[in-house]
Amino acid sequence: MRALIVTGGFIDDKFTLDYVGGEEYSVAFAVDRGLLFFHRTGLKPDYIVGDFDSVAEEILKEYESSQRAPQIVKLNPKKDDTDTEHAFKMAIEMGCDSIHLFGATGTRLDHVLGNLQLLGLCLKHQVECLMIDPWNRIRLIDRETVLHKDSQFGSYVSLIPYTPKVTGLTLTGFAYPLTDYTMQSFHVKDALPISGVSNEIDEDTARITLQEGILVLVESRD
Repeated sequence: MRALIVTGGFIDDKFTLDYVGGEEYSVAFAVDRGLLFFHRTGLKPDYIVGDFDSVAEEILKEYESSQRAPQIVKLNPKKDDTDTEHAFKMAIEMGCDSIHLFGATGTRLDHVLGNLQLLGLCLKHQVECLMIDPWNRIRLIDRETVLHKDSQFGSYVSLIPYTPKVTGLTLTGFAYPLTDYTMQSFHVKDALPISGVSNEIDEDTARITLQEGILVLVESRD
């Protein structure tokens, strides 16, 4: 069961429509200003979630009065979680095992980093989550992951330690392979200065295995 969540950051309408058109979703969430994407493109969300501090009242009323109106979940602006986090929790409680998140990047880097934490929430619940924009497809991994050259996103694959240490890291099928390596954050004592940025898939398939830890996996293109 896969969920589509569109939140209020940067959205390229054509890219997003093309991407979601090639996927199947069981449920779609418009999160606060992400509702504007659905309004512009004519796609219909199943749920509209937010405190709606950045959506024109007439647009919200248009959905409220429509036939087969989406379920609208109005949140208190004074809350401990973000609108996007609330939608994530709803999707997980519904039993979704995969989430595609759009509108999670842009000029607000605090929002980007906060949304990255939501990938951790999904990882904790063993739910696949991809954070996607026209240049990046981002996920957190803590287990073996296989990438296929013919379906990769962009040309580059970057691996950045999310936990202080990632042990037993082995990369095969990449231009820069590794064997049983420990990748560490810069603040760890005696950390080796190796970069996991801008690797490339060199064979039909590339395999990432690790023993312990969490990696940020970014597939990217210029």
